[in-house]
Amino acid sequence: MVIIRRLLWLVTVMALLGMAFSACGHPPTLSTSCIPAGSGTINPSSGTYDKGVEVDITASPATGYRFDHWEGAASGTSSTVTLVMDGNRNPKAYFTKTYILSTSCTPARSGTISPSSGTYDEGTEVTLIATPAQYYKFDGWGGDASGSSTHITIIMNSNKTIVASFSKVTYSIQFQVDPVGSGTIQPNSGAYEAGTQINIVATPSNGYRFDHWGGLVPVTSNTSMVFVDANKTVTAYFVRVYALSVSSNPLGSCSLAPSGGSYDSGTTVALTAKPVFPYAFQQWNGTDNDRVNPTSVTMYNDKSVIAYFKKLSAGAPHTESGTYLGWEIRIPIGLSEGQWVQGGMVAERNKPIRILDPNFTLVQDLGYTTLANFTFQAQTSGTYYVEIAGSLVIAGEGYTVTYTIYS
Repeated sequence: MVIIRRLLWLVTVMALLGMAFSACGHPPTLSTSCIPAGSGTINPSSGTYDKGVEVDITASPATGYRFDHWEGAASGTSSTVTLVMDGNRNPKAYFTKTYILSTSCTPARSGTISPSSGTYDEGTEVTLIATPAQYYKFDGWGGDASGSSTHITIIMNSNKTIVASFSKVTYSIQFQVDPVGSGTIQPNSGAYEAGTQINIVATPSNGYRFDHWGGLVPVTSNTSMVFVDANKTVTAYFVRVYALSVSSNPLGSCSLAPSGGSYDSGTTVALTAKPVFPYAFQQWNGTDNDRVNPTSVTMYNDKSVIAYFKKLSAGAPHTESGTYLGWEIRIPIGLSEGQWVQGGMVAERNKPIRILDPNFTLVQDLGYTTLANFTFQAQTSGTYYVEIAGSLVIAGEGYTVTYTIYS
């Protein structure tokens, strides 16, 4: 009986010891939660671990969320933390709802938006600034925004797609001519997009010529260009021109300089009519002074000018003969202004032969010769000379000068 009691006591003690041992050795557990529900996951999310084991847990946000921080058995803002399993652990991962902002500009390269895009927490206020590119202006917002101010503030309560619209700046380009009716300009006046280049052409009306542009870099070509970067007024300046016609009567009696042309209004044109043998100038018709030659004409209208000449008649031939006896010899010929002389000279030896006017100024150099022909017109009245020059007196060298005066 005593033995049985002792056995029962031993069994009871063993049972109690087993229960105590079992209570002291129960392993710690891990259980996690995400707030709000469905906002993310934790890996590992749960489990039973030996006491003292270190466990790395990582919080991963669901689409549209970002990890924010830990609470409960963990702390901090790093998505991965290490827990020491020295007891049951129940960490909580907090996530924040986010939305995506997407922006664009139309047309392409017409401007910028700042910030251009990004991901933002729910409820965040974002200020957008639209900045036009050069030669553009801001027109307004579209998509998930509206208004015409370049600065707007939006609240990120959903994904946002926002468009900034821009358009080209235009400037007024005015074309005009001076004087009125003196010509035309192409293209026409109007509004043109900034940053463009306009090729322009000025065309004069009949009786005008293009002179220069006003409102541009100085240029005298009737074609030019306008760069559109401001409101501009461009003027094409034209000048009135008149036609000058010059002729002789009779035809072929002279050479004319100039023979005609177009001249600006008010221009004074010098005119010269050089007679040909055997003509002499009489007068002009239609010049500023018809009695003199050269003369001039002032162009205040179209002009038709005529130079009149008369044909001279030959007089009796003259012959002068002699012997060369000195350093030089001069055969005089008395002439009135406008008379022509035509003749020739024969010498026995080569000599320098010249024609001199009443002031002994050279009219013609006939060269070093024994035979020379000459034709000249008296520009003033007086005695002209046929000069035979030499360097040595040689007796017996004869000469003959024959000439005819045309009057």
